[in-house]
Amino acid sequence: MAKHKASEVELNGKAVKRGFDRDSFYEAAEKTFDRTTGFKRNYVESYVGRKAHAKEPGKFFAKVMGQPTKEKDMSFKLLKTMGVKAPSIPTNKVQMAAKIIKALGKGINKARGIGEDMGY
Repeated sequence: MAKHKASEVELNGKAVKRGFDRDSFYEAAEKTFDRTTGFKRNYVESYVGRKAHAKEPGKFFAKVMGQPTKEKDMSFKLLKTMGVKAPSIPTNKVQMAAKIIKALGKGINKARGIGEDMGY
């Protein structure tokens, strides 16, 4: 759990390597495992994907949505089994209309609740 990334410092006039680059280690280990076993790793399962999900969820889900259909379906199944709540993104006009109507209904109900609280 060294806090220094792999770098070189000068010690007694000699260049000495210090630290450990965990990112490159995990990526290299993952590639070696996949190549050795023939494992086809989905983006969601990859170290890069998990790191992107933690740091930049918007970019992560954009990348997942940009995958081919079969891979995208597998990604959402994996996310579900991992317990990650994925946003529901409408894929056609009917789903989009239903989502808009549902949002409008929530807004109306909230407005009614505020009106009742104020005595209207």
